[in-house]
Amino acid sequence: MAMENKERRIKVPTTGVFDFPSLILGGKGKYVDKTELLYQLANDADQQLFISRPRRFGKSLMLSTLKAMFECRRELFKGFAIDKLPWEWDKPFPVVSFTMSSAAGSTYEKFTNNLRSLVEDLASEHGVPFDKDKTTEKNFEDFLKAVAEKSERKEVVVLIDEYDEPVAKFLDDLETLKKVRSILHDFYEKLKINAGSIRFLMMTGVTKLTKLSIFSGLNHLTDLSMDARFASLLGYTSAELDGVLRENIEVFAQKSGMDFAAAKRTLLSWYDGYRFAPKSEAKVCNPVSLGNALKSGELKNYWESTGQATIVMNRIKAADEIPADLNGMVVDQLDLDVCDAETMPLAALLYQGGYLTIKRVRPSGRIDLGIPNEEISTSLAKGYVSTLLCNGMSDWNEELADAQDDLIEKGVETLLKKNLKAAFATVPHEWHIGDEREAKRYFLLFMKLIGADISGERQSARGRADAVLQDKTGTYVFEFKYGKTAQEALEQAKTKEYGNPWLDSSLPVFHVGVNYDPEKRGIDDPLVEKV
Repeated sequence: MAMENKERRIKVPTTGVFDFPSLILGGKGKYVDKTELLYQLANDADQQLFISRPRRFGKSLMLSTLKAMFECRRELFKGFAIDKLPWEWDKPFPVVSFTMSSAAGSTYEKFTNNLRSLVEDLASEHGVPFDKDKTTEKNFEDFLKAVAEKSERKEVVVLIDEYDEPVAKFLDDLETLKKVRSILHDFYEKLKINAGSIRFLMMTGVTKLTKLSIFSGLNHLTDLSMDARFASLLGYTSAELDGVLRENIEVFAQKSGMDFAAAKRTLLSWYDGYRFAPKSEAKVCNPVSLGNALKSGELKNYWESTGQATIVMNRIKAADEIPADLNGMVVDQLDLDVCDAETMPLAALLYQGGYLTIKRVRPSGRIDLGIPNEEISTSLAKGYVSTLLCNGMSDWNEELADAQDDLIEKGVETLLKKNLKAAFATVPHEWHIGDEREAKRYFLLFMKLIGADISGERQSARGRADAVLQDKTGTYVFEFKYGKTAQEALEQAKTKEYGNPWLDSSLPVFHVGVNYDPEKRGIDDPLVEKV
């Protein structure tokens, strides 16, 4: 009963309320205080700003908080960092705040109509005339001037969410996309023309899919997406998990039968790992996914429920990549800075979409990318199977379900000798397995989908193991062959001592030799030998 009372008293981080006043006044969730960073942002020398972050990272809540700050609603900020800072609480600005998702449409005509309606609604909201004989873009320019002129300060604050949403609707229709981009270029250019009367401008989006065209009209914006100063502006840091979120994690830990440290490590492995600035080591958790886990007490994939990014899946398919191949991409920083809709570079698209993150910055400045956490790893694997490998999925799904049960109940050896062979036996003919790399792909994908704790190629002193699987029975170090024998694979693992890095563990270590026979289109009996 005490546990139930404690749960009722403790608010969890917001997972669905992105309006700051409603969050504070309605008591519908916990706000993790970012106001000191927002204060710094609002008083920085650069006042015309852009930031991109993956979906469900709190961009809308950030803009709503900035709106309340510039409207000087001090009563909402009692107890937060900004309440003690020298903010001018007696001089509110008029704030023009809107989301471009309101302008998105399934056709070019719907887009132009929606954009016009958006500007007309803004004009009505701020008591400014809308001239039906003028273009939408001209009305927007007149609107900005009128709102600034009406204000005591003769300045206006502009906050724009999801700037890229109208373009995202037409990524498969480049002709329409070009027309939409042209309109948006002229629309956003009015912000640059009127920059002198804009006290503060913040635009947000998921990607920079349109930077080369739309942003040519906004080349006065300062891009904060990789700015080390604001690397932790969106998302939760480890310190915030130890601080304001500690009591939530303690409740989660008690439900899960863990201590605080173990619960925190587990949550971080699922939802942390996002690094947005090459010059900062700061990493953050996905705030919505973490909030959902703390609210429900369950570790699971919440990312998928927000709507899978079809464009990402289609781009992976076009590149002939699957999730196991995505760890270890090496790029230049400039490769991540622009993602043009016509070419859609895979690395930039995956990074900006939140499927990959910065793992390491080399002395040369080149960046190693990798999958940030377990949630995204699962999303990529399941998304790949459901979206790209849809043919013949029913039999394979049955084998996955059986393998999950057997892994838990009977252990790894049963999984290898029964389930793995059965899974490859049901691989549809459409799934081409032409070499060792492709055979290994499907093995790693299979293991990931059944929930095995497995990682791809791992380095030892004398070479690189193809895969390492760990469970309560031991560590299994794999060597793959294609068109040879399981014995040859096992001998290579033994000769090169792939298992040695794990010998200091309390659990036994095993070498495993696996061979895929292309003539039989199946796996030979794997060979397992203790190191």
